[in-house]
Amino acid sequence: MKKVNNLLVAIIFLSSLIIGEECSDDIAPDVQIQQGDIEISDNINLTFDKAKSNENELELTNVKVTSCKNSSVWALTAENAQLLDKNLTIQNTKLRIFDVPIFWLGEVSLNEDESFNIPNLGVTDSNLDISYKFKTKSENSQFVMEPIYSKSSFGLSLDFAFDDGSNNFNFQSLALDDENSSWVYDIDSIFNLSEFISLTLDYSDLSGNSLIQNYGYRYLDINRRSLDLKQSIGLSFLKDNRNISIVSDNFINIGALRPVSHSKDFLLYERFFNINGWLLDLSSEYAKFSNNTSQDVTMPYQIFNDVERISRDIELSKNFDYDNFEYAAKYLLSRREYNLKDSDETINSNSLATSQVFSTLEDRSLKIGLLWSSFGEESTLPILDSYPILPSPESNISLDPWVGKDRGTNSRKIFLLKSWETAAVNFSLSTNIYEKYNFENESMIFKKFYEKKPIFFSVNTKNKNFNFFAKGNYSYEKSDFMAQMIGLKYSDEKTLLSLQKNNIIPSSYPLQPLDNYVLKFKKDFQSFQVFSRAQYSKQEKTLNENILGIQWQYDCLRLRLSMERARFFPFVDPNYAEMSYYDLIYLTNPKVKNNLSFEFELVGLTNILTPIDNIINNGLFN
Repeated sequence: MKKVNNLLVAIIFLSSLIIGEECSDDIAPDVQIQQGDIEISDNINLTFDKAKSNENELELTNVKVTSCKNSSVWALTAENAQLLDKNLTIQNTKLRIFDVPIFWLGEVSLNEDESFNIPNLGVTDSNLDISYKFKTKSENSQFVMEPIYSKSSFGLSLDFAFDDGSNNFNFQSLALDDENSSWVYDIDSIFNLSEFISLTLDYSDLSGNSLIQNYGYRYLDINRRSLDLKQSIGLSFLKDNRNISIVSDNFINIGALRPVSHSKDFLLYERFFNINGWLLDLSSEYAKFSNNTSQDVTMPYQIFNDVERISRDIELSKNFDYDNFEYAAKYLLSRREYNLKDSDETINSNSLATSQVFSTLEDRSLKIGLLWSSFGEESTLPILDSYPILPSPESNISLDPWVGKDRGTNSRKIFLLKSWETAAVNFSLSTNIYEKYNFENESMIFKKFYEKKPIFFSVNTKNKNFNFFAKGNYSYEKSDFMAQMIGLKYSDEKTLLSLQKNNIIPSSYPLQPLDNYVLKFKKDFQSFQVFSRAQYSKQEKTLNENILGIQWQYDCLRLRLSMERARFFPFVDPNYAEMSYYDLIYLTNPKVKNNLSFEFELVGLTNILTPIDNIINNGLFN
């Protein structure tokens, strides 16, 4: 129980923040007494048989608390309660549903924040899960503590969020007393230390492999396609036209390896000027990279263990507006210097790129332009923090087609871009009249994105109920889609039905492209809702994810029963001799989880159920 005990220490600290905040004199609930009623909030009402005043305390007898307007579907009942300093404490509380006692809750405190706890039940892989959620909130914070019993192990989940409009702090943790004494936590915060200085913290850590594989999807906000837990801390100074950032980015692998395989510590200095309408941006970055992958794994490009990189960028741009057209000019001068510590070798790279864009027609919806860059040889440069961005009409005409600083534009083209925006549709299309790239010596994984006579498209209809959407890149040379997201969607006040096909290059390059179908469905009936989400892998020919649920509501009681089947991200001991690179980083593995969840909510008091729209749009782990 060491990990659970450590988490309890964190709970005491976070609770002190809430207590300090709630002591503010500015927070005052609106409490009224009317003919045996006490209005605790707009939704919660209390009735009593007798009331007795004792100085500042009001003693109540035979109390009943509910948010039901039409009938008493649920109620908190007790023989005695006290109202002191506008806070209500109910002794020996029972939760009754349809006047049947379901749970004994002990002492319950209620105020305008409507804090309350309620049990959740579920079944995971034929094992009973029981958790009991304690939730309290104030004007700027929310605190949720959830003891857990799952697979014969006890655990504790904690979620604390604070946001006062200037600073925010989010802490999430799960500890489990299993064979590995598993513990994982995540901190994501921004603190404005002064008017000009801010501190960012995005830090995660874990111990115990089984925690993420078996429980993380239920109690933690972990993105399945992020194959690591991030550890980042940064300090930024922004004043007038200058920005200075000192940042350390690191991560911990929870699978086999991470697509971008280096940690990064860097100093960034930026300056911004406006000289007679010309915008001048000067950027200098010193970064130190360390490889986090095993020496045994074979990557599709060369990996360097220890690299220092100095990057300098000068960008100059201006827009000219004339009666019949607009003209936008942009120039980008870049210099890269790599110091390879493994071989004491230094590599330099310089590049110059420019884009000249003319926008015509009355709405400036037709763009004709030139993109030119010096063809520097970049195939020998390390890949440290870079990958191609998703294809779109806008990315085709951009001077920055990559995330990161390891690859430049390295292209020359004459392009067209036409967009249409009407009451019924938004549509844009881009292609190249002439194009040439300098990727001859690059790996095929780079070259496949270029020199295929691409047609970039984006379309989104805006009808009332039935709509079509699509985005991607069609190769005229290959007569095939190089990347696409295309789908149909029907929605009205009671129905949502969406079918989407994805064949995209994920942003977390160089993951194998995602090729799947996604179905989303929700139907509202008079007193209940049916919802579903399914994700079918074309390559694996199987359902990676399938959710089917029903939610029933009667007055102020909401019940939800859902069946969930999911294949989860890889969590394996990598065998680099027998497993390929793509097998190691592939999105799913054969391990399947089947879950049966039963949850209920006292509407107006607990508000603990995840909204159905969040489930069908985001799934269990995407």
